[in-house]
Amino acid sequence: MTQRPDLFRAVLCMVPMLDVLRYHMFDNALAWKDEFGTAESEDDFAALVRYSPYHNVRNGTAYPATMIVSGDSDQNCNPMHARKMTARVQAANISNFPIFLDYSPHRGHSPVLPLSERIDALTDRMAFLCDQLGLTVSQEAPFP
Repeated sequence: MTQRPDLFRAVLCMVPMLDVLRYHMFDNALAWKDEFGTAESEDDFAALVRYSPYHNVRNGTAYPATMIVSGDSDQNCNPMHARKMTARVQAANISNFPIFLDYSPHRGHSPVLPLSERIDALTDRMAFLCDQLGLTVSQEAPFP
């Protein structure tokens, strides 16, 4: 989405880690420093800043329709990633496509929500993608 926004018409970004320069300062993410590195190391910083989605949003860019999904119950990817990215892309975007945050205090990486809430969330995501991609549902039965 940030590297080649021209390739996409719609993006569904689920419980993401997007600020890779600061990820390690929140929740349990410091445990990933050996795998990902941290911005506190000069060598790591050079690599992290090149691919950090948050830091590669560019003003005056036409971004695709974007739904970013997050919630307070995420122990893996702090919801600040989703909140910051939504605001940043909204400010930088010059397209007329919607950029929004689908946020729930009960959502996170683990599927702990009741099945009915998970179905509602999936329905919202599919409706967003179908609307933005211009997909329609046929009223005819698929089989005779």
